[in-house]
Amino acid sequence: MNNMAKTLLAAAVSVGALSATVEAASAATYTYVGSWNVTDGPLWSGAPPNGPLAYTGQEAAALVFGGLASDYVISTVDNLVSNINFSAWYDQIGVGGSIFAQNYDYKYLGQYYGPTVGYTTPYASAFVDDNLNGANAINYAFTVTSVPLPAALPLLVVALGGLGLTARSRKNV
Repeated sequence: MNNMAKTLLAAAVSVGALSATVEAASAATYTYVGSWNVTDGPLWSGAPPNGPLAYTGQEAAALVFGGLASDYVISTVDNLVSNINFSAWYDQIGVGGSIFAQNYDYKYLGQYYGPTVGYTTPYASAFVDDNLNGANAINYAFTVTSVPLPAALPLLVVALGGLGLTARSRKNV
């Protein structure tokens, strides 16, 4: 193998290692914070004429545990990070319980669970007491922590500088 091939191979290995470091630095980690049953929410018929406010799984977590919806990921499986399925239980007006994406958003007038009389479509909420009638529709909430990418930036600069110096010193030989 000639010097140029060796330099290119070394650069490829270094870039691969650097890429793995950057990916790890921007990877999200999750921490279990708690759970709620969909039926823990307000009673559907208790807020006429539009019903109670409706929530996505992530919005319900923010309501129950504080913070912003984007702070959370939701699972319907259990409280283990390895089992997060990014889905939530929802009660649907006139239908019952269903599992949808954690950010599923189908609200009457953009914010309510649905009218308390004369509804025609199955609006949904991850925090309302309606058709589930005490069913075990539990959503598990996890906070999301991301290591910011800029923390890896100095490493990137050093690695690229090192590659440049290696290539330059081999060129001068």
